[in-house]
Amino acid sequence: MDMNLSVGALNIMKVPNAGGSSIISEVLSFELLQRCFQAKLYKTEMEVSYYPEGGSITDYVCDMFNTKIGVSVTRAIKFHGDYTHDDAEHLLTKKLKGIVQSSRNSLEKWAKQILHVWAPDKHTANIVTQAYNKMHNDVKSNTVVIVTTTQASSFIYRNR
Repeated sequence: MDMNLSVGALNIMKVPNAGGSSIISEVLSFELLQRCFQAKLYKTEMEVSYYPEGGSITDYVCDMFNTKIGVSVTRAIKFHGDYTHDDAEHLLTKKLKGIVQSSRNSLEKWAKQILHVWAPDKHTANIVTQAYNKMHNDVKSNTVVIVTTTQASSFIYRNR
């Protein structure tokens, strides 16, 4: 990735994470929040403490508007076939329930969480938005969902 990244984004890229294949989407998520809202990185996912341990975790914690916020990042992508409402509902339910759990177990006590969803096109973003709008409020909880549509950015969706 050949870009001028903020110190916080570089930190997310360089420190060990909890595994998985979403490091680039997490780095770019922070970079977007930093550039748009002057977010400051507070902790990366492996620096956040939980009790009890072993459940869902948050990708990073930042400060925005003088408020501590947890951020979870995901990608709305289907490698074979068209992305459907069922795909979006499954993704959002899984991620939002994980956010409720990580908020409950985190020792950081952030004020709110953001679920940042990367979508490869406007059609997928619309499907995610429609699925979110149909979800029950108890699943949405105290989470703000941001859907970012990308162009010519397939590297965000590759496994790394």
